[in-house]
Amino acid sequence: MHQSEDQGQYEHQATSGRKGMKRLVVLILVWTLLVVTGTIVSADGQTRHRHKSKFGHKARTAAMIAGGAGVGALVGGKKGAAIGAGGAGIYAFNRKAARRHFGNKSRTAGTVLSGTALGAGVGAAAGGKRAAAIGAGVGAGGSYLYSRHARRKRYHRRY
Repeated sequence: MHQSEDQGQYEHQATSGRKGMKRLVVLILVWTLLVVTGTIVSADGQTRHRHKSKFGHKARTAAMIAGGAGVGALVGGKKGAAIGAGGAGIYAFNRKAARRHFGNKSRTAGTVLSGTALGAGVGAAAGGKRAAAIGAGVGAGGSYLYSRHARRKRYHRRY
């Protein structure tokens, strides 16, 4: 009995030594990561010029819409493609970069077309061709009202 008690005590010391070593290794890794990321952030904070993208701003918007359509098509076929393209288009035409690189009429047209596709896709998924036509009309009207309301909200008057 005396021998098994000693053996248990040695096992406890060995496992506590391993835990301490693991903690030390984790602490060193965390500190190293902290120092490296702190150095990178401080170095990048000094650059003030904007990165000139090789991928055009309008092409990026088109790629977002195509990506949404592709993902939607994988998930739900034709109806899913319409829903994905519509949702991605509404997002793409109403982000800050689109406000810089598209005119108001282009953004409104893109938003309305995207809303129409989204509504048609949801209507088709819900009930067929007639529901798709109704959904397209509702989507077009809703997205037009959204674009008008969003434009009005961003206007700030200066005296």
